[in-house]
Amino acid sequence: MLPLIRNFSAVFALILTLCFSVKANAKLNYEVHSLNQYHFTTPPGLESKVEFWKKIYSEYSTKHVVIHDIRNLDIVYEVVFLGEKRLSRRSRERKLAKTKKKYRNILRKLAKVKNTANLSNEEKRVYKLVGKNFYKASKRIRSQLGQKDRFKEGIERSGLYKEEISRIFNEFGLPPQLSILPHVESSFQIGAYSSAGAAGIWQFTRGTGRLFMRVGYDVDERRDPILATYAAAKLLKKNFKSVASWPLAITAYNHGLQGMKRAKKRVGNDIVKVIDKYKSRTFGFASQNFYAEFLAALHVVENQNKYFSNINIKKPISKASFILPDYIHIRTAMNHFGMSRDEIANANPSLRRPVLNGEKRIPKGFIFQAPTHKIENLVARYQEIPSNVKHRRQLRSKWYTVRRGDTLSGIALRFGTRVSSLKNSNNIGRRNNIYIGQVLQLPTKRSSRQQPNYQLAKLNTKKVSRGLVSYRVRRHDNLSKIAKRFDTNVGHLTRINRMRNPNSIHPGQRIKVPGGDIIAEPIKTASKDINTPNFKLSVKRATNKSKPSKPSKRIKVDRSASTGIVQVASNSKNKLNRNRPAFKPVSFNPDSNSDTLIGTITVDFDETLSHYAEWSLQSVKELRRMNRLGKRGGISANETIRVKFSKTRPNKFEEKRQEYHKAIQEDFFNNFEISKLAIRSVEKGETLWEICNEIYTIPLWLLSSYNTDKNIRSLSVGEPIVVPVITPKDKNA
Repeated sequence: MLPLIRNFSAVFALILTLCFSVKANAKLNYEVHSLNQYHFTTPPGLESKVEFWKKIYSEYSTKHVVIHDIRNLDIVYEVVFLGEKRLSRRSRERKLAKTKKKYRNILRKLAKVKNTANLSNEEKRVYKLVGKNFYKASKRIRSQLGQKDRFKEGIERSGLYKEEISRIFNEFGLPPQLSILPHVESSFQIGAYSSAGAAGIWQFTRGTGRLFMRVGYDVDERRDPILATYAAAKLLKKNFKSVASWPLAITAYNHGLQGMKRAKKRVGNDIVKVIDKYKSRTFGFASQNFYAEFLAALHVVENQNKYFSNINIKKPISKASFILPDYIHIRTAMNHFGMSRDEIANANPSLRRPVLNGEKRIPKGFIFQAPTHKIENLVARYQEIPSNVKHRRQLRSKWYTVRRGDTLSGIALRFGTRVSSLKNSNNIGRRNNIYIGQVLQLPTKRSSRQQPNYQLAKLNTKKVSRGLVSYRVRRHDNLSKIAKRFDTNVGHLTRINRMRNPNSIHPGQRIKVPGGDIIAEPIKTASKDINTPNFKLSVKRATNKSKPSKPSKRIKVDRSASTGIVQVASNSKNKLNRNRPAFKPVSFNPDSNSDTLIGTITVDFDETLSHYAEWSLQSVKELRRMNRLGKRGGISANETIRVKFSKTRPNKFEEKRQEYHKAIQEDFFNNFEISKLAIRSVEKGETLWEICNEIYTIPLWLLSSYNTDKNIRSLSVGEPIVVPVITPKDKNA
């Protein structure tokens, strides 16, 4: 009995020891993932990704492009040297497309080869490098531009802000290592702007930025490095409190907090398992590599003298700041602060173009900044400003919706302005074309300066014979689909083709169809590279019998080239001549009660319930109740919802709505231009999100602008769409 008691005591002691051990480990784990402290080391399984990004940041410059596997970053096929002379984007794309095609062909050959003895040396190298699943690997080839020179420039620029950023992060009790995130996001470039609409050194999108900052038509605080740092600190702290893991919190900065919460729920707390096993449409290459990029950037910054020579870190500029108690015009600030327009813009990067051009006043409550060497006491200077140029309200933007019978000259006469001013403010071309429902901005006296031409390229199609033309039947075609495509009916097709059995058509068969406008449609290929699809010319019947207006900048289809890209002809004298279509204005039921107006709105792109709540002075909860939307119910483009106008007038609502969209478009066209138009077919399994974010990297509203005749939310497989291909205006971006 005694030995049994002793054994029991030993077992009991062992259990107690294990319990204390588990508790201690749990406590240790909590301490490791505390808010203000974490040891950022590379976790097992993430080494290859981190090493890859270390080389991108410290070894390969922007003259090098790494051709690699998108999943396994150990597989690097080739490092392409672009040459000492900077290539145009198109020349670079052609060169890279050729290299990618080379390895794609090798991998597809290896997928079929059984005897490796007859392989070339290059094929054997690729065989050993990849090892297996060659055909799948052929679909995973990606190119990455080197960043060494840009990273060095980012380290030098960071000196302007790093002391203040470190102070802010310390104030919020965050690990100091997080302050290097702008190296990953923007290389500390104030003017950094992505095609997805992210802005500033912290690359906040409009939606996320509005949670912490002022993002409007007059002021966009995302552009101010210090104000955006406060927002970044708040966001990172919020992320950590939600997921209790710094690797997940940092990844959430890129992927979004809700996405990371779902990933944690499905996969767990281990960042490596999340990267390897979490599947989501939006959890792509950028999100999967974000934490590895952060660790690589942290290593390079901490060892910057090892990787870079002759680093000239900039010193911070001492600034004076003052919270404006009134609205003042830019001209008033220039006169009384002794600063030029450019000096004000440089010291206050959050001021947008409408303020700098005088269309809007510098808003009340704005933190105005000036270099101390320029102004020592801003408060004293402000007190010298006469009261008659200090205002209590913002200048209103004036808009007019075009009605039937309107002309530009008539509108200009009605509102006491000039046709040229109307055209400049609304980017209208030489032909003075306006359309019913278009919303025009009415220029003010102070905004008569020439405005940038934020316009879209125009697709020009040639007319062909109105008779019958030949059409080659494609896979999955039937007469109903073909009839719909050419704006006719099945009976007419059977008559002109003398068909006895309408169901007897087969792929490759040639049939007669009604003639119309020539369009370019791609022959479906396995490759999704925008520079390598094969295109054919087919004919589509014109639905609008009116003569198309001649565009001021011509688009042509290159029939001889194999790329199949619709090119924008170079013509510096002509300007692009098509605006984004205006959204539908608020509509009202004729017998509505005037005391409680209920308007119906067609949802436009990038609009949310919180926007409508802000513009109509309602709560989101009230909007959900009015439209019978649950707590998680959302809205999407082209849906209709109801909004109550008891606290604001519809014209004020429309003013704020117009300013919101105008800001998005101005920001985009300040940074990007349409270089060419690609006409491609929607492939099976392809989503609009993939087309916009992974294949072409363009905003959805821009894609919609070139496909106004289609339901952009519901496209059929094989349906042709026009895709505007964009390039940055800043060649160094």
